[in-house]
Amino acid sequence: MLARGLLMLSLFVVFSAMADSSPRWEMAKSQDGITIYTRPHQAGLVEIRARMFVATSYGAFMALLEDSPNIPSWVDNVSSSRVLEQLSPTENIVYTRFRAPWPVQDRDMVTYSRFEQPPGALVLTIEDAFHAYPRQPGYIRIRDVKVTWTLAKLTNGLTHIEYVAFADPGGNLPGWLTNQLSVTSAFNTFQGLRAQLPEYQTRVHSQVRE
Repeated sequence: MLARGLLMLSLFVVFSAMADSSPRWEMAKSQDGITIYTRPHQAGLVEIRARMFVATSYGAFMALLEDSPNIPSWVDNVSSSRVLEQLSPTENIVYTRFRAPWPVQDRDMVTYSRFEQPPGALVLTIEDAFHAYPRQPGYIRIRDVKVTWTLAKLTNGLTHIEYVAFADPGGNLPGWLTNQLSVTSAFNTFQGLRAQLPEYQTRVHSQVRE
């Protein structure tokens, strides 16, 4: 029993050290009630975390995200978005196109999305589905997409929205420029999200519990 206890203690110390060695989030921007953090991820690129508090229902948030024609109105640099396939009431395969300033080539991405409701929250995960749709002429495919939206209602009537994301834009963009654009894009998207949400508060989503 003593040997087993020492082994478990050793494993705990090792795993704790591993957890502590992970890169820490650093604030990149805090303005207008929106806070953006970054941390190193891979190949010189950063992972993004964005946070804000806003008055919204879960159903309104999901109704806004699933309104494909309106996506370009609030998601930064999106030119179009459409559902390729609805796998279930809570799962979709989505194709999205992004415009880029000349001479940078436009991007596109294919993703699998799914939402669920653990106690006290709504969580939407978006993952790379590169092979679900063929490459399109004139577009560079974004890869390694991993996004998590987490919403939690507070007792003061506000909802905490957190967005954690990483994506590799591909092509020959320098890492410093990609990282800078990621921060700007996340901030602009959160501004757009907050501006659009009031229009969706009367919407009811059949798969969402409030």
